[in-house]
Amino acid sequence: MKGLVHRIDTVFVEVSDMDRSIKWYSEILGLTLRWNRNGYAAFTVGETSLTLVQSANVQPSNHSPFNFFTTNIDDVHTFLIENHVEAEDIGNYPDIRTFDFKDPDGHVLGFCQFED
Repeated sequence: MKGLVHRIDTVFVEVSDMDRSIKWYSEILGLTLRWNRNGYAAFTVGETSLTLVQSANVQPSNHSPFNFFTTNIDDVHTFLIENHVEAEDIGNYPDIRTFDFKDPDGHVLGFCQFED
């Protein structure tokens, strides 16, 4: 059926320490917390929600399930490194620049920049 999917509404990331993760996603990534209750905490990122889920058995991802888009990848990369976030070097490709980094639970996440 055409037109069934309109957007990705919510992305879920399991975390082992909700308070630590809320602080990190707020202070390091600059996201604004929308709500926090019953083991879930949601941030708005553009039109999509990023929802943290409290879990006793977090299995960090080896590959970024999504990228955060930025228009200043060099500044973002420098900021993360200065704030002791484990981050790979920026990869420069024909139409996109990207790098991976890790959140406090070791999940690999990504940043990208391209002409929008």
